[in-house]
Amino acid sequence: MNARRVASLAGTVAVTVIAAVGSYDHMRELALRAGQTPLLATLLPLSVDGMILVATLALNDGRRSRWSAWLAFLVGVAASLAANVLVAKPDAVSRVVSAWPAVALLLTVEVLARSGRAAVVPAEPVVTPQKAPEPAAQPQGPEVTPEGPSDPHSGPDNPEPEQPRRKRRPVAETRRLAAAMLAEPGNNREKVAAALGITPRRLRTVLNAA
Repeated sequence: MNARRVASLAGTVAVTVIAAVGSYDHMRELALRAGQTPLLATLLPLSVDGMILVATLALNDGRRSRWSAWLAFLVGVAASLAANVLVAKPDAVSRVVSAWPAVALLLTVEVLARSGRAAVVPAEPVVTPQKAPEPAAQPQGPEVTPEGPSDPHSGPDNPEPEQPRRKRRPVAETRRLAAAMLAEPGNNREKVAAALGITPRRLRTVLNAA
């Protein structure tokens, strides 16, 4: 707590105590003059001072003051001010001096109520980060391989067209060609079968069928 806060609190307590003591004494005397019993005249000022105290705390609690708190405070100060003026001697100086504690309390609470209102700081707008737009999908062209661009229509769902089957040579012609090639020096059945495009087993079957 800094020195400014201490000084403000001390001044408020001093003004409140002086106003409460003066109000209590004057209201008790006024109640006795009005024919009230000593007990009621003693307790009556406490109702006014208690209402002023509750209203003062409500006005300085740091929240927005309600109209009921201001109404209770103003009514209490008005009752205290009226009692102070009515009990004082019937001259201007006496009435001003008697009324001053109530006026000082009213002004002190008003200053405190205004200084206790926190300045409203506008809230900063919340900026929601927006996602960067996703890049548009690029059309996929044919895949480039070392052998060249692949056919986009080729794949397991699009098999390559079948190659036309090789027309089989008649057995008699195959036997005749194989016999002629075997008659040449340096040839054997494996070479002849490879030259004719058949397997050695097939060549043996053709030759044995003669």
